[in-house]
Amino acid sequence: MPKKKIKEMTGIFAAVFAHTGHISKEDAKEISGLDDASFEAAYQKASTIADKVMKAEGKKMEAFIAHFAAIIDKDAKAIDPGFF
Repeated sequence: MPKKKIKEMTGIFAAVFAHTGHISKEDAKEISGLDDASFEAAYQKASTIADKVMKAEGKKMEAFIAHFAAIIDKDAKAIDPGFF
């Protein structure tokens, strides 16, 4: 379970860069190590994050970190509720 969740978080992180055109979608999938269906789910989450960041006012990196952190927090609690 933890390995799968960590791969999903990695997939989301890499997919944000693919969604914004910094790397290819195929490269993001390779980085994640996810299967097709799992990567598509990660890519959808990444798309939501990227869209929110692009609409954010002010410092975009802070918005990215905040939105990505919310996903990490949720997924980390699924691994171990007392992790953070």
